Amino acid sequence: MHGGSERLLAFIERYIEKNLTVPIIVEGTNDAKSLRRVGFSGPIIKMNQGRTLMALAEAISGDFDEVILLTDFDSKGDKLAATMQEYLVSLGTRVDRRLREGLNSCLPVKTVEEIPAAVERLARVSPKSRNIIKAGRNARFVTDHKSGE
Repeated sequence: MHGGSERLLAFIERYIEKNLTVPIIVEGTNDAKSLRRVGFSGPIIKMNQGRTLMALAEAISGDFDEVILLTDFDSKGDKLAATMQEYLVSLGTRVDRRLREGLNSCLPVKTVEEIPAAVERLARVSPKSRNIIKAGRNARFVTDHKSGE
């Protein structure tokens, strides 16, 4: 268990670093707040902005060559991820879903909002996770990307 926890935390840390230059697309505000708690400090784009997914995809593809897509791990999240990926790829934007797939297979969570609590539970097993949680609580750089505004 301990080795698996360390690998999962290293995986999360790689995505925390990647997020410094590559935005993460989430469903809503609470998802963005949850990622901040875990230490993600780069751009986070919320799907729920009051416009169509295609309009959002067009705005995002105008600003970014690559995105990380992280929706909830339920059927609604699956559909949103598939639709957004289809739109973004059709516009020439690379879509990374490995964070979503990795967390879904390794953590007992159904929503993005549950990720901080799951990582905090790992803190009991792994000292390395304490550093992630501490970084998330001390994050100063918080930017939410709002394309077209």
